[in-house]
Amino acid sequence: MDKINILEQSREALLSDMQQCCIIDKPYRLDQILQSIYKNCVLSFDDMTNLSISMRESLSDRYNILGVREEQCWTSSDGTIKFLFELCKDRQFVESVYLKDKNNRVTFCVSSQVGCRMGCTFCKTGRMGLIRNLTAGEIISEVMFLWNVMKHDESVTDKFFNIVFMGMGEPLDNIDNLCAAIDKITNQQYIGMSQTRITISTCGLVDKIESVLIKFPQINFALSLNSSRQEQRLTVMPAAKLHSISEMKKILDGLAVKYKTRFTLEYVMIAGFNICYEDAAALKCWTPKHYLINLIPLNHSDEHQKRPNEHQITKFADMLQSFGLKVTRRYRRGADIQADCGQLFLERAESMRNNDTQV
Repeated sequence: MDKINILEQSREALLSDMQQCCIIDKPYRLDQILQSIYKNCVLSFDDMTNLSISMRESLSDRYNILGVREEQCWTSSDGTIKFLFELCKDRQFVESVYLKDKNNRVTFCVSSQVGCRMGCTFCKTGRMGLIRNLTAGEIISEVMFLWNVMKHDESVTDKFFNIVFMGMGEPLDNIDNLCAAIDKITNQQYIGMSQTRITISTCGLVDKIESVLIKFPQINFALSLNSSRQEQRLTVMPAAKLHSISEMKKILDGLAVKYKTRFTLEYVMIAGFNICYEDAAALKCWTPKHYLINLIPLNHSDEHQKRPNEHQITKFADMLQSFGLKVTRRYRRGADIQADCGQLFLERAESMRNNDTQV
């Protein structure tokens, strides 16, 4: 029989199952188990030394904690670690990234889907298509695994971390499992993380944002904009057909006022495509009262798209600032390990195809 994943279950379901199987005698034992997992990031029943040996053995026989297994990882000279995880459920693969800034503050970049159906041309994950959604427990498993990495990182003194849903997949295309995962991540009975430390990035499913904000009003959102000209945006983002730029802005303006929040606009800079004066001028409507523009120079160059040089990046940023816009730049982390999203999955898939051919 397949083991039951603890992270997928509610407290009530676990209590009923453990009592029926005579694993625990009193409800407080379950609270000890959940405390160890969610508050102390103990990821092995063997390490729960406040439980009897027989109870730990029974737990190990029936349950697992994480729904992912590390398949492969790369460590960058800047401290970034990129993981390729095998999903225990069906041996699909997904990626997560452990990021540290210059002050050793930690961010977990986690995935929400295996692949993605949005098809953005500058994103390697988009080339895969959508294979399936991650479950809530699998999303939480990514977080717990990376938290355990952080616990053993001697360079980190801060006990807090941030989470960005900017890995593989479109988070709002898996909204039910996303919200179920965030509920456990932020619920004080479980991990109890502040909502303000979580950011969800969407390629444009803005009509779904409020359904998240109703439940989690302090969560941050980022819109992958990449052009403020509709026809141009459509050429690199097929999902742009769902909402025009004017429609998106109307929705976001209303949410910014209603929830007293500000949205980040992610702008992937592609040489010869979206970094001329006309592109900058088209962004003037995204005023700093409600919007922050985050410039992201394309992580890679190929025969179709090129990364701009430093002069081009600075010139475009200066133009935006001259219009009074609030602008930041995202500096690439993990460049020496090809840490742009989707790379490890593609290499693994190619390796598997080659092995199948040889057989």
